Amino acid sequence: TRPSPHAPAALPHASNVVHRSNDRGRTWEVISPDLTHDDETRQDYSGGPITLDNTGVEVWSTIFALEESPHEAGVLWAGTDDGRVHIRRGEGAEWMEITPPGMPTDGQVNMIELSAHAPGRALLAVTRYKTGDFAPYIFLTEDHGATWRLLTDGGNGLPADHFVRVVREDPVRQGLLYAGTELGLYVSFDEGERWQPLQLGLPVTPITDLAVQRGDLVVATQGRSFWILDDLSPLRQMDAEALGADLWLYRPGPAWRMDGRPGDVDDGAGQNPPAGAVVYYRLGRELGEDDPQLTLEILDTEGGVLRSFPEPEEDDAWAGHKSDDKSGDEGSDALGREAGLHRFVWDLRHEGPDLVDGAVLWGRPAGPRAAPGEYTVRLTLGDEVRTAPLEVRADPALDASGAELAANVRLALEVGAGLERAHDGLRTIRRLREQFDDLLQRAALAGLSDEQRDGLAEAADAAREELTAVEEILTQPKSQAGQDPLNYPPGLDNQILFLLGVVTRGDLAPLPSSVERWADLSTELDEALGRLDAALAGPVAGVRERAAELAVPAVALPPGS
Repeated sequence: TRPSPHAPAALPHASNVVHRSNDRGRTWEVISPDLTHDDETRQDYSGGPITLDNTGVEVWSTIFALEESPHEAGVLWAGTDDGRVHIRRGEGAEWMEITPPGMPTDGQVNMIELSAHAPGRALLAVTRYKTGDFAPYIFLTEDHGATWRLLTDGGNGLPADHFVRVVREDPVRQGLLYAGTELGLYVSFDEGERWQPLQLGLPVTPITDLAVQRGDLVVATQGRSFWILDDLSPLRQMDAEALGADLWLYRPGPAWRMDGRPGDVDDGAGQNPPAGAVVYYRLGRELGEDDPQLTLEILDTEGGVLRSFPEPEEDDAWAGHKSDDKSGDEGSDALGREAGLHRFVWDLRHEGPDLVDGAVLWGRPAGPRAAPGEYTVRLTLGDEVRTAPLEVRADPALDASGAELAANVRLALEVGAGLERAHDGLRTIRRLREQFDDLLQRAALAGLSDEQRDGLAEAADAAREELTAVEEILTQPKSQAGQDPLNYPPGLDNQILFLLGVVTRGDLAPLPSSVERWADLSTELDEALGRLDAALAGPVAGVRERAAELAVPAVALPPGS
């Protein structure tokens, strides 16, 4: 019993007749005749002789399934446990029997599924396993029961001994059917013409009920708890063209710009869907070493590449339902190469700043999440290109406008670019320091006098000293381990990183204090990098000129070689 979809206070209920309450169950009226065969020989208690069965379900001549049409108020469908089906086409209308001609004797109408696509469209799941008949029975009508079609003949993919407890039609794609049987889950893409298993890691167990909820398939099992197949969009889009292509990109559903991480399966708890944009693609064949690179890109509204993901090393490839092992890898750059369906998750973030190897900083140098708006996913394999639109939506619980969030992203990208500029400067400094060491080693092998070598070393030391001074502004070189930033004052890079964390932490317009702080830090950064440019033009250039005057070779050979 559940409330009418048209009148919340109305409750239909059934025994061998249909009852209705219009006041949430305080009072009831009978609105149908007996809709069963009313076989009195089967209406006594079963069991005995010591204890009788009186839990209720063993009582014969009962309306076992009762549904009210979501399209038409007062239209009721009723199916019994002894093989009858009736319909009432509106308030005050007569009940009409619409039992399918192929209904098996004493078939139990276990479920009635009323289609979301048309008022007269319905499916029945019928069982007879209690009498030793394990055949599957699914009936379909499109005209309020005037005619019926059997969708299971035991030879169209649904085995002859897998009796069906429940059938549901996808509310988005007409003809996409899900069947729960005694031995697992099945799917049909062509209105029951063909069936195929839809286990995907689901244990082989009785399926007692199914529900399509917000684009997911919720599965109730007998003895194995609840299961959820996240995101039915690939099934809804799967057709002959997709299955016949070497490369296919499915249109992803909307991605929500909000916090959230996949939860680990622990002590029987379920796993949350991955946070971000979930993109499905399909490969018609396994890609080999000689195949072109597989690349997935996220494009902004102007067609610029916001993020690019290459294919992984061989050990990182994953495909099909095996991708569940990777579902916690938000923004993972692994692109599967195996034939079949693949799931890829973009965490909605822009590329983070590129830092020097081994950087020890206090904070996470991640790029900001993309602003709400329309994006494009582009999948490329050689000359073959597939694209699909992707919508990023704002967190509905927040009040910030799209313009405010976009301004926040722009500031975060500017701050992140500043951090990368700082570390580009550090790379230059550290490469030069290594080159000075190499230069002095070559000078020692070049047959120079002590005075010449000393002069070159003094020039290199002077340049090294100025570069070190700039380095100590850009970063804190004393920090060598994760906790060191607690002991030493942060360098300019860590101050910029901290600001980046402040800007990306909230979904709101940039704070005035953040804008002011960035103005200060960007000035300091420009000054430090300007000092680096001066060092390159002065002391560093002087070292190079001195080396050229002394004809120190670019490559020095050991003596006697």
